[in-house]
Amino acid sequence: MGKQQLVRNPESHLAGFPRRLQNLFRLTGGRETELSALLKVSLERERQLSDEVAEVVDALTAKDNLVANVSHEFRTPLTSIIGNLDLVLGESEELSPTAVRRIEVAQRNAERLLALVSDLLVSADSALHVHPRRTDLAALLEASVGSAQALAQAAQVSLSTDVPATLWAEVDPLRISQAVDNLVSNAIKYSPVGGAVRVSASQEGGRVLVHVEDDGMGMTAADADRIFTRFFRSPAVRGGSVPGIGLGLSITKAIVERHGGSISCRTLPGCGSTFTLELPARAATPAS
Repeated sequence: MGKQQLVRNPESHLAGFPRRLQNLFRLTGGRETELSALLKVSLERERQLSDEVAEVVDALTAKDNLVANVSHEFRTPLTSIIGNLDLVLGESEELSPTAVRRIEVAQRNAERLLALVSDLLVSADSALHVHPRRTDLAALLEASVGSAQALAQAAQVSLSTDVPATLWAEVDPLRISQAVDNLVSNAIKYSPVGGAVRVSASQEGGRVLVHVEDDGMGMTAADADRIFTRFFRSPAVRGGSVPGIGLGLSITKAIVERHGGSISCRTLPGCGSTFTLELPARAATPAS
């Protein structure tokens, strides 16, 4: 038997290049040198872009880790400050009215800062955890509204509820309280003096609906489309004196969606806004 003749693969020089580039070479009809150099440049640029994307992802992860760590460090001293201010105010009969007012201002600002730190912490947590259980949502809503009464009175805004005596839902009470608190405090914050905020709830089929309605400044359709984006604040809000950094609604949306629910906003400029939460009334049936 004679020696077997080795046949060189005429396209061996294309090995290692993506298939789309190999096809491009075949279509050029033999300008091998120029195209090979072009392919190598293209492949190198692709590798560079991949490395750049990886660097951006790493930078975003590092940023979120920094926010989370700083937030954790801030929470402990802030909680201590608020606790000690509460103790001092508990002995207010020994203080002058001026001293009480100044301590109350310090307490309110410390609480605002703690709320901001909590929002930053939740925003940086990519794995938002919820633990749903059977919860009387009516009682939860009444508690949230009760907690916001002092804020409403200070802003000269009326705050009312229209909820059933009981309204059962399958939710994480702590997380949903946080979501409702965000919506109610926002509604108060953006309402004019003498305005009204109304919280209502009902059940429709297997869903529970919660509405938070105000008669404040409202929004354009373009702003409403972006209102649940992190750090978004409409031009009208940025131009005013309303404090905030645009995290509350994005966090609320994340909480609601983790429950398998949804949140929507109906609004018009100068006509107020209504935010609606849709939440599961009962636990989902496990798939068979």
